[in-house]
Amino acid sequence: MEYVRKKCPICGSEFIVLKKVEKKAIYCTIKCLSSAQGRVKRGKYSSYIPV
Repeated sequence: MEYVRKKCPICGSEFIVLKKVEKKAIYCTIKCLSSAQGRVKRGKYSSYIPV
């Protein structure tokens, strides 16, 4: 198995992931993922989708 180092765009921490999931692993923890999703929700666009 091959590993790579990545840097979390939210907190700046370095973390290690498998090379084959490198593009999917963006955040170092669930807390950082949640923080990133919170930023999207607070944007000027609503999540409301008309039916």
